[in-house]
Formats: sequence, structure tokens, C-alpha cells
Amino acid sequence: MLGEFPVTKVLSFLDADDLLPAILFRTSRKQCDADLVRLMRTEKLLLTPSEQSKLNGEIHNLIYEYQIEKQVITGHTQYDALVTTGVGAHHAGQLLIWRLLLEELMSRGCLKLMIATGTVAAGVDFPARSVVITAHSKRGAEGFRTLSSSEFQQMSGRAGRRGKDTVGFCFVAPGPFSDARVIHDVAKRPPEPLRSAYFASPSTILNLLKFRSVDDLNFTVQKSLGAFLDSKAAADIRKTAADDEQQLAQKQLSPEALKKAEKRIRRKLKEAEEVKGTHARLLSETLSALAKLGYVTEEGSLSEKGFWAAHLCTNLVLQLGEAINDFLIYDLPSEKLVGLVASIAGDPHRSYLSIRRNPIERELFEKLAEIVKRVKEAFGANYSSEIEVVPDAAVTVITWMESKDWIEYAGLLRLAGVAEGDAARLIMQTAEHLGQISRLYETHAPLATQAAEVRRRLLKPPLSDDWVSD
Repeated sequence: MLGEFPVTKVLSFLDADDLLPAILFRTSRKQCDADLVRLMRTEKLLLTPSEQSKLNGEIHNLIYEYQIEKQVITGHTQYDALVTTGVGAHHAGQLLIWRLLLEELMSRGCLKLMIATGTVAAGVDFPARSVVITAHSKRGAEGFRTLSSSEFQQMSGRAGRRGKDTVGFCFVAPGPFSDARVIHDVAKRPPEPLRSAYFASPSTILNLLKFRSVDDLNFTVQKSLGAFLDSKAAADIRKTAADDEQQLAQKQLSPEALKKAEKRIRRKLKEAEEVKGTHARLLSETLSALAKLGYVTEEGSLSEKGFWAAHLCTNLVLQLGEAINDFLIYDLPSEKLVGLVASIAGDPHRSYLSIRRNPIERELFEKLAEIVKRVKEAFGANYSSEIEVVPDAAVTVITWMESKDWIEYAGLLRLAGVAEGDAARLIMQTAEHLGQISRLYETHAPLATQAAEVRRRLLKPPLSDDWVSD
């Protein structure tokens, strides 16, 4: 089997043909970091002393220009690799400020190569002379799948710098998971169809019910892009069923075969009806769950509980609303308030700090888990949220609140094997949820005041409102 094409060869080949700067797309953070280590060990690919001095000067100019805490950058584990190779690893596991620094260096032509995960292609703008794709698939929620046409276009579209290059170059590096024939087929596919991003989330419905009735919501859903696309998809299914029925009339089948064919047609017609009513059903299920939990009355208007919960514009509106209503997060020390919010803000698939004792009692986590379960049961089998209670997430955020600065905190993260970007994202998400709680000053003034105060304690450099994590 063909081995993976090493980053050293990629950089050497591109440099020899004047095809730098370039972006090398990898499928995982681990690959990005490993590539950087490999380049550090290849002496012939290192920058000359004068080039290193120039790059170092440019970095310090950016630190001054954007008023970044110097030690956060120069103390980064990949700072030496960046300065000596002119190559940066850009992925979600990095601190946001570090990623912004790399993007700025790339846009100014200071880097030779940017090694990035494919997900970066959709949200970051740093075009290069060349891009190198190293895999025809990516990991999704259900395992690996082939790249979509839009994902390929996002990556390949980074090739070519406006005003500098008359043409950009997109290369496919051979490897066990990189088949140029597959990528060629992906490149020829038409654009993916437009999809509706509308979702009848609890937060959205509660906010709309402040000003509209349930009938208004149903009308809005019926006229939405999502409902239009549902109707179009249903029509296609019905047409397929009609074609099957027409062909069936022209065939001579045994009674048993005829019965099976008619059953398949009925199944398709039933599927068409289900598809047509997808968005209306989602709205109905959300309203039903909100009624079960006491946020909406039988008449479809907001209850007293629903009125104040509508101020919580967050995906955790119901979990936080139930915790507040149950007085779970009332009269708690600040660290416990922060920790409980963080524990449901965390991603259950990420690693967080676990090297110190958790200051929150198990009983509080168990009560919060009961609330999460209660919300899930209200929605029934169609509930797709992955919200779980993650005690280590609480420790991660509390430790940051108590740390003197990011340098001290980052040392603990490295010791525990936690990615800085994951920790920063968790902290910012926790701060956002606390910010929503602070809006309840009319109905829950003491809690709102406390939430606002601890939020300020979390948003200290380099995590502040000026550096919002993605």
C-alpha cells in the first residue's frame, strides 16, 4: 500500500518550483502538529538566520500592533518551530490569538507553508499560491465520508492570491486515503443543493412567542425555505412512486410479487407525506416539549416561566431554565456556579482537565444530570442534542478563573494533555451562557448580578470580548 506523502517532500517540491506559499490540508490536528515536528528535524528546510530574524521581527510587530500579551505568543509550544521553519499549524486545538497571528503572517507573505485541517477552509481567508490536498475523505458524525463538492471547492479555492498570481495550483498528494481519481470525480460534481438552516429550537420558539401566536409560527414555517424544499423533495418521491405504479401496470407479476411491489409504492407515498411535513412536525414537537416543561401554556402562549426563560438566548435555554427554576444554581459560591454551567457547556467528546480535585459535590452534578435527562425525555425519541454533564469541564473553567495568567494555565493544560483551543472555547462558551443568565436582572436579580461578575472574571486576557473564540 502507498505510504503517506511526507510534509518534507511536499515543502521541498513546492519550493523547487517556486510554488510557495502553500496551504497543506490535513484531516486531523495530530497530523498538523506532527508535520511541524518533522520539519523542525529537517535541517535543510529551516530558515536562514536572517530569515528567522525577519520573521521574528514581523511577529513582534504584530504583537505590538494588536496589543497581544507577548508571553502568550513567545511562550507557545510551537513558537520556536514557527520562527525556525516559517511554517505554522492552524487548527481548532490552538488558541484563537495564535491562529489569528498565523493568518496575519500568511496574508502578509511571511510564511512558507500553513498546515491546516480541512474544516479551516470554510471559515478562514488566507489565500496562497498553492494548496495541497492529502485526503479524499474526512471524518463525520457517522465515520469517514468522501469530500463533498463544496468542501473541495473551499479548499481548492484558496489557491491563487489576488493581485499576485495569475493562476493558483491545487495538488493532490498521494497516500492511502488520498486517491486522485476520487478527488477528480468530486471536482466534477455540480454544486450541492441549497439547504435551509432553520431549526425550531427552544430558544427560537420562546423568543418568537413573545411577539407572535402559535398560528403565526405555523404560517411562518409553511412559508419558509425549509418547507418549500420539503415539498419539493416530497413531490420527487411521489413522482417516483407514480412512475413505479405505471411500470407495474405494464408487467405480468405473480400475486405475491405484485403485493410486494404495491407495498413499496405505498411506503414511498407515506415517506412523501412525512417529508412534506418535516418542519411543521419539528415545530409541533418543540411546542409540545415546552408545554410539558411548563414554558408554554395550553393555549400556546408563554407562561411566567417561559417569559423570563425567553431572555436566555442560548442552546442551553431549557437546561439553564430548569436549573434556575429548581434553585440548583442559587446561593452558590462563584466557583460552583461557573463549574455547573461549564459542565453542560463542554463537549463530551473532548478531553478536559482532570489533574486536580473537583470542588463541586457529586450530588450537584447528579441533580444537574437529572435536569438534562428531564429535558431529553420531554422531547422524546427525536431529541438529538448531545448535552451531557462533564465534570472535568467544570474543573477546566474553574482552574482558569483561579489562574494568575494564561502562561500558568497553559502549563497545566499541557501537563494534562488538553488542547489550548478546546479549553479556550469551553471558557468562552461558559462566559456566553453566564452572560445570558445576567440578562435576568428583572426576575432573578441576585443570580444575574453574580453571573455578570463571574463572567468578567473569566474574560481576562487573552480571553476577552475582543478575542471571541470560534
